[in-house]
Amino acid sequence: MSRPVRRDLLIGATVFVFVPTAAHAYVDPGSAGFVITSVLGFLAAGGYIVRMYWGRLKRRVLHSDRKAVADGDGSNSTGAPADDGSAQG
Repeated sequence: MSRPVRRDLLIGATVFVFVPTAAHAYVDPGSAGFVITSVLGFLAAGGYIVRMYWGRLKRRVLHSDRKAVADGDGSNSTGAPADDGSAQG
């Protein structure tokens, strides 16, 4: 899709959403409660997703720090010298 067409679609969608029109309809209190519950549900789900990915990121950073420390001192977790595959004669 070319830029002018996308721009025109974006402008049209914006005008459609933000320009008020008469909506001869009745909104009962149950509908408002549904909207509020939906918004709170989306916020809770978003918070859970952020918490989940924050934990994964934190674990990844902590494990990379531990690995860098373990790799930097020339020994593995048992305290033995690291075997780099080269044969010493």
